[in-house]
Amino acid sequence: MGNGAVRRIVIGRSASALLIALGAGAISLAAPPAALLCLGILAAHALLRNDRQRVDWMAFAGPAFAFALVGAFVGLAAAIGLAFAWRLFVDAKWSVGEAQRLALAAGRPAENTLAALAHAWLTPLYGLTLVAYTSPHMVAGLPLDLPHLPALAPLALGFAATAAVFDWALRRAADWRLGELAATPAAHLACHHALFVIAFGAMLDLSAGLVALLAWRLAQAAPLPQPQPSFTAVP
Repeated sequence: MGNGAVRRIVIGRSASALLIALGAGAISLAAPPAALLCLGILAAHALLRNDRQRVDWMAFAGPAFAFALVGAFVGLAAAIGLAFAWRLFVDAKWSVGEAQRLALAAGRPAENTLAALAHAWLTPLYGLTLVAYTSPHMVAGLPLDLPHLPALAPLALGFAATAAVFDWALRRAADWRLGELAATPAAHLACHHALFVIAFGAMLDLSAGLVALLAWRLAQAAPLPQPQPSFTAVP
């Protein structure tokens, strides 16, 4: 399989995962139980497609203890808020790591540095500060609370995220114009920004945004489809 085919598969996976995530979020707005069913189907699909995946239960021990501690001393709403912030951080970290892996695979180490990927952290951080500014919330019928931030925090981070993403997009446009665009990491990061902005920056519904985030991660957990060899003779 050529490099062009690999690029098309990875770009298609990023775009399809984003569409699945947004679809699951839209279903959550209309029918929350159906959205939970969608998440269950995506989780089962990811486990069936890759039997090597294992749940690292030890990785949950520290966060679970922190949630219990915060819940005992501050309340359930604060514990759920901490769980939301942790989930947002974990998925943002995974996405940035995936962008780094794709950049190295594409032979673009300059796009793998902390400074080059700062824009990828700003959109999730903007979404988190906006959720904190507008807290408290209800997520799946449960209260969620975060420290209430002043209006300056989401405004400043929104401006910084907009400027950083615009600069990144401008650089990728210049690469495309010169024929030097690394399409796979660029497509992944474009979907990354779209997801976090739509799910948490637009503030349509926090429960729907969380469903979209989980669906996006689960949709990318399945391995890439491998093309089957064709033995059909082509005249």
